[in-house]
Amino acid sequence: MGSPVSDYAASPSSSATSWPDFMAAAAQQDYLDAESGLTRALQQGYSYWYVDGSLHGERPEDFPRERTDALLELMQQTGMRPIYHGNFKSPLGSDVPALATAALHYACREVDVCSRLGGAPLIVHGGGVVEPRLVAEVRQAGLHQLITNLRALVAYAAPRGVQVWLENLCNYTRFHPFYYICTTADEIATVLEQVPGLHLFLDVSHAYVNGGDPVAMFRQFHNRIIGMSFSDNHQDRDAHLPLGAGSLPFDALVAAIIEAGWRGMVGFETRGGTLAGSVQQLSGLAALRGNRGDAG
Repeated sequence: MGSPVSDYAASPSSSATSWPDFMAAAAQQDYLDAESGLTRALQQGYSYWYVDGSLHGERPEDFPRERTDALLELMQQTGMRPIYHGNFKSPLGSDVPALATAALHYACREVDVCSRLGGAPLIVHGGGVVEPRLVAEVRQAGLHQLITNLRALVAYAAPRGVQVWLENLCNYTRFHPFYYICTTADEIATVLEQVPGLHLFLDVSHAYVNGGDPVAMFRQFHNRIIGMSFSDNHQDRDAHLPLGAGSLPFDALVAAIIEAGWRGMVGFETRGGTLAGSVQQLSGLAALRGNRGDAG
């Protein structure tokens, strides 16, 4: 099996006939309220969209029963399905136990929203620490706390029909004393080894920042990758550029995907890009890879 394809991604859009084979489903993140995000994604041919829990108005307390019921009705009418992109500012990997505990309670409330929205997956992040001196020690403490929290969160989410997807963050090194948790391959490997039932949602743009290697990261973890987030950048920051507008080696990534036989959800976080443009770019790279394979 090349990838842990989720049942949640088993019903792609009617526009999927033009997609490369590795795309089981496509989701759009456009930093909009849930209702507007659904409409925008539907217009472009997606059948999945992100509800962005980091925005004001999109947090757990902002989904009373009336709004949830109205969203469920819209979903039934349109066939659209949500992915709840949890608040990346939540310190699940804090080295301060009390803050980490509060973050776990908050993430459980996000799970509750996901459950009410038909079992939408929850994307979570490692959070960050601030430490000007004891960096290695504090990062390790944060990673340990993240693992503890993710075990509890997966256990809470499973009986509620919700999958937990861990998204890697950027390994920024120019903004000390601030450090994200779960950015490197070593950290990700440690978390995946110690949290059964957790899936990796690989953000290739995050992995590319500061000289990272998203292709190597994909190859290492493809058996645990449930989906990927695609956008481009120039390795300096998470710029959310359309595919091909930066320097991320999507040609090598697509080749690695085809070689591994991976298939899953692809989320697009491209500002100014379209699903049609992204699909054209990826399909061209896949076709080029196929032609090279035939020639070989």
